[in-house]
Amino acid sequence: MTIKTQLKIVLLPGLDGTGTLYQQLADQLAPEFELQVIAYPLDQLWGYTELLEYIRPQLPKSPFVLLAESFSGPLGIVLAAEKLPSLKGLVLCCTFGRNPLPVIKGLVGAVDKLPWNELVHHWTALWLQGRYASPELSTLMGNALTIVPEQVIKHRAKQTLEVDVLAEFAGLTLPLLYLQARHDRLIWAFNAKTLQQLQPKMQLVRLDAPHFLLQAIPEQAAWQLKQFIREHLVPAAPQQAVVVN
Repeated sequence: MTIKTQLKIVLLPGLDGTGTLYQQLADQLAPEFELQVIAYPLDQLWGYTELLEYIRPQLPKSPFVLLAESFSGPLGIVLAAEKLPSLKGLVLCCTFGRNPLPVIKGLVGAVDKLPWNELVHHWTALWLQGRYASPELSTLMGNALTIVPEQVIKHRAKQTLEVDVLAEFAGLTLPLLYLQARHDRLIWAFNAKTLQQLQPKMQLVRLDAPHFLLQAIPEQAAWQLKQFIREHLVPAAPQQAVVVN
């Protein structure tokens, strides 16, 4: 017998924003939890402010947990700070509250000059996966990067170098979980440490994975999500559970 809860998990995707990289995670969460992925428009040069306006109407009115990956971490933090009645917990994955690469803070304009083509997509995907690389995951990632226009990817990348939502994060009062990849070559460990200093009660889980944690180890990621919900949310709302035969 499996217990299916009405608590939904809403996922905000990484830099590509396509929402195409999470089927394995959804399979691991089912049938206990439904995963709703909010994909971002492919043709809009939107920053964090515009994306927030786009996301808000798509959030459930019923109870949900927000899972914000990489680029979307600041979006998840701002939404949590708004104290939405239906938002019960925030999970951050391989992400940040302000510029994750402060050493290049003054080089925002250089992002536009970086090469961006299928060969770059391929090697970027391999580099980010490290020893966890697989043909299947590389293909998925390459396809996701290919369908997003170059100017959109670069615009979003520049947003990450200028964002700072640490003040909003410091004021959060809902349950918090951070999934950190031990072998993350993009979002270094100090980003999680900075957040935990502001929220000492935040649960920090370090997993053997690359930056693409949710894709490389979906079974472990799903288990951590389920544990977080069971420990912090489900006991407080048992009336939300129904039996699935």
